[in-house]
Amino acid sequence: MNTDRKNRKGSTAASSSAMSRRTSLWNSLNRGDRVTVTLGGFEYHSGSVDDRTADGRTIWVIDRIGERKLIHIDDETELFIAPGS
Repeated sequence: MNTDRKNRKGSTAASSSAMSRRTSLWNSLNRGDRVTVTLGGFEYHSGSVDDRTADGRTIWVIDRIGERKLIHIDDETELFIAPGS
């Protein structure tokens, strides 16, 4: 039972660290940055950051044909920034 508590505690610290990295990534985004958003390991949307909220938790990504999608940091997506953005 003690081991189970340690595992949960370690898991919480790891997820907290992952969220901190995710928040830093999202806060570093600027308008025009090229990104790819994946959902369940598959590409969901790809384009450039069109806008973001002041707190960096919500972004709008517009693709090359003009389709614009709102993505929130708490969505079950992964965000990848293209090199050189």
